[in-house]
Amino acid sequence: MSKSYWIWHPGAFELYHSMLLHNRRTSAKTVNINGKEERRSVYYPPMWRVDGPCHNADLTKTEELQAECEIELFSNTEYCHILVDGKKYPKNTRIVLSKGKHTVELHGYKAESFPAFYIKGNAFNTDRTWLSCNNNNQPGRHAGQSELYKDHCDNVEIFKFKYEKMSPVSIKQENGGVLYDFGCEKFGKIILENAPNGEYLLCLGESVEEALDTAYCQLCVNAQVTKGAFTSVPVAFRYIFVPNLTTPLDIFVNFEFLPLETKASFECDNELINHLWRVCEYTMLLNSREGFFDGIKRDRWVWSGDAYQSYFVNYYLAFDKEIVKRTIRMLRGSEPMTKHINTISDYTFYWLCSIWDYYFYTGDKDFVLDIYPDMLEVLSFVEGRLAPDGMFERKPDDWVFMDWSTFDSNGPICAEQMVLCKAYDSISKCAELCGDTKTSARAKKQAEYIKEQINLLYWNEEKGAFVDCYKSGRNNVTRHANIFAILFDLTSKERKEKIVKNVIYNKEITPITTPYFEFYELDAMCHIGDFEYMTNMLDSYWGGMLRLGATTIWEEFDPTKNGIEHYEMYGGKYEKSLCHAWGASPIYLLGKYALGVYPTKAGYREYDVKPNLMCFKHFCGTVPTPKGTVTVKMDGGRVSVLSQLDGGTLILGGKKYTIEKNKELTVNM
Repeated sequence: MSKSYWIWHPGAFELYHSMLLHNRRTSAKTVNINGKEERRSVYYPPMWRVDGPCHNADLTKTEELQAECEIELFSNTEYCHILVDGKKYPKNTRIVLSKGKHTVELHGYKAESFPAFYIKGNAFNTDRTWLSCNNNNQPGRHAGQSELYKDHCDNVEIFKFKYEKMSPVSIKQENGGVLYDFGCEKFGKIILENAPNGEYLLCLGESVEEALDTAYCQLCVNAQVTKGAFTSVPVAFRYIFVPNLTTPLDIFVNFEFLPLETKASFECDNELINHLWRVCEYTMLLNSREGFFDGIKRDRWVWSGDAYQSYFVNYYLAFDKEIVKRTIRMLRGSEPMTKHINTISDYTFYWLCSIWDYYFYTGDKDFVLDIYPDMLEVLSFVEGRLAPDGMFERKPDDWVFMDWSTFDSNGPICAEQMVLCKAYDSISKCAELCGDTKTSARAKKQAEYIKEQINLLYWNEEKGAFVDCYKSGRNNVTRHANIFAILFDLTSKERKEKIVKNVIYNKEITPITTPYFEFYELDAMCHIGDFEYMTNMLDSYWGGMLRLGATTIWEEFDPTKNGIEHYEMYGGKYEKSLCHAWGASPIYLLGKYALGVYPTKAGYREYDVKPNLMCFKHFCGTVPTPKGTVTVKMDGGRVSVLSQLDGGTLILGGKKYTIEKNKELTVNM
């Protein structure tokens, strides 16, 4: 008997939960209430259009039954029916189907969310094989489904998180109030129990300084206790400060999390790196929710550039395909596309890049086929905003982000062209996979053209580097385009060598201060085999945060700052996120370049294991794949690999060794 899932119009589930999560952000503000200044939690709207789900669903399936069967339809809406060979039935009706061929249609409407269906029985099981119908009643895309919703009693309008009640690790009197420390970053519902009725101001902080600064903390909760109890909406914090309180209250957190299974590990002789790996793991898991969040305190939004890096970390941590697919659909939104994703041009390009990357790691062709029409729509939007020469030049309402750094933006920026080039390469490969040879050839040609123009227009021989902008004549050099040139293989070997010398190792070139772009810099340096550069940065940059007491990875870190300067950003004393997903890249870097595991054919049909001891004396770790795990141990000149999948090759000292499934391979160098 096949398993049924709840199904819906494709994308409806993702857009509904995206709509909810993007409209939950709040910020603490001082407001005037009846002539009195009070600290209040105020709604903070998203800065881009947030699309809701389709409120209609029309799904169909034809099946040849080998025996008489009984089915029953469940739905989350009263406005629905099931058609069996053209005959209409309401939901919760048991229908007997005779042996032979039948066509079943599901139709529904729900204004406040989206209609969803579940068939219970041993035939016509609801899953993604059902097809959505367009206005001409012709078969269209596959139905949406989620692995989280397999039971007919599930409520698809409530996202399936897990909860764990936790107590503070310390409670103490401070500044005329009570300070609660939960030991590390938390996200969940704050619970007050056995408290006197009344209103309490709870000042929240990722740092103790933020929680105690009642005038400037970024988040607060106005707890109105009735009948001795109160439960807040989910919020992020480590510390809670309750001012003007002499007797401590019973305060807990109902920790809210997505039960992702960590399938990876890394352990070496360097305890700082071991600690860093665990902190990165926790940072990543906290920000893995309905989709991949940027950070759990300030934004709690899904940003495409942040998510793009989270996909890679996920492939080396949990290898959860579902959250990647949900995030991609959330970011895509619905038609018509009127602005770039998150209003940022490079974030649109990353979205296009992510589809091929997803396929290459997972081998999931079905998702690419489903999302491919959306790729074409995004491509059409992008090309409608390119300059006449086919290059990207910012329009007045475009936001070019790239990184928090100062670029020469007096014309088309080099780094943008490079990400656009990679996006065209992704489109070309996905089009070929989907059988669209015409689009594939055109996109490939455009990628080659952009690469040629980049090398022609932006390379400055005197600087030995790519400049930000060729039109201004300033010849300003930043790291970003030069990093992409290495990582995306956009220039010659000779020029790459000059870039390493003149840019990467050049301390006069402004350093990267965000883990966001350190992801690309370290990936590029590992790509060319400079592993010492990466391990030094893990110790100095990420280790610098840990030495300051970080329990999760920060949004930005500048070692030259001191004290609460570390928490400042965007003009606010505590605006910086101290739990930011883009800081978890060491998991990806150590898995791909130390353990050395990476696919060479889509879905790990074939893969290489090329371990590098780097600065370590020994290490052991596991990398997840769609077919099982690969465990690598290295101790001096001895390497062993134990894999749960076929198709692997160990590369060591210039020699290749075949890895057999479930059989440990040991090689002495």
